[in-house]
Amino acid sequence: MKNLLKTIQIGSVTIPENTALAPMAGTSTLVYRTISHEYGAALGVTELVSARGIRFKDSLEISMRYLQIDPAREGKTAIQLFGFDPEDFDFAIRKICEDPRLADVDIIDLNMGCPVSKVVKTGCGSALMKDPKTAEEIIRASVKAASSYGKPVTVKFRSGWDEGHITAPEFAKMCVNSGASGLALHARTQTMMYRGQADWEVIRRTKEAISDTNVPLWGNGDVKDGKSARAMLEQTGADGVMVGRAAQGNPWIFTEIRNALLGEEVQDKGICNSVQCISRSEKTKVIRRHLQGLCDQLGEKTAVKEMRAQIACYLRGERGGADIKNRLMTAGTVGEVESLLHEWEDQERR
Repeated sequence: MKNLLKTIQIGSVTIPENTALAPMAGTSTLVYRTISHEYGAALGVTELVSARGIRFKDSLEISMRYLQIDPAREGKTAIQLFGFDPEDFDFAIRKICEDPRLADVDIIDLNMGCPVSKVVKTGCGSALMKDPKTAEEIIRASVKAASSYGKPVTVKFRSGWDEGHITAPEFAKMCVNSGASGLALHARTQTMMYRGQADWEVIRRTKEAISDTNVPLWGNGDVKDGKSARAMLEQTGADGVMVGRAAQGNPWIFTEIRNALLGEEVQDKGICNSVQCISRSEKTKVIRRHLQGLCDQLGEKTAVKEMRAQIACYLRGERGGADIKNRLMTAGTVGEVESLLHEWEDQERR
């Protein structure tokens, strides 16, 4: 099989391989981006951050838990902003790039795809796909601000608003013409939210629409394993794969995808990197590390509470996982989590 693993160039930034962890609220935290990078994700994108929140607080502190980066440990990194006012983006990007804690970020990413109602009703996220004029103004303002600091700008968006308005190819051309250096397309509409099947044909058409440019396109949606990652690239011509929900509680998916994209070079080595092959001791080791990273950042009480949803993802489909998972939903301390994880590990040894 052909080797589909390759570098991606986004402006002046070289992403060493074409695998990325998608931005996800509650999931793409610093510690999880770092873990995912170690298993093969070449790019990680932060949780979405409000550009308006930064501007009107005239401070990064309220958003710092979401903005925090560590390029030395997590590899290439993008900070994702959302909003509806070009001036908010201009201010927020300059504030970020001038802060010594964030100045080493590689890319500024613009969220124009979030389908959640509380975001959309304010004219942000995927609502901008119905307002391409404002979207264009935001991209131009962001590119102008970010270029002052040598940072490229990327845009993540959806197929369109609904099935009657599949506008991704035209939207992509507008993004490129407005100065975006990279694009990521989630092949679902806003009205689909996260339901139904992603339409990879839209990714193919969108890549074709910008084929006369050097702007790369990440495909996102229904990449669940190495086989589907390879199929997406082969069917759509996309430059890279961006993995969202399938990566929750499953950083091993990036190793599996990487090997699948390499093709026959690793095919006959008997290597199994599927999450089904990961032992409980390996899983709990990563869970503990994930939890400790959140504790370091948020404190024990908040970290344990927020980690519940992540542990549920780690234990998804595991034998005996449902009972432990239910009991973990009421755990309030690291000690309680540790006790339940030990119990779950012991079940495998019996």
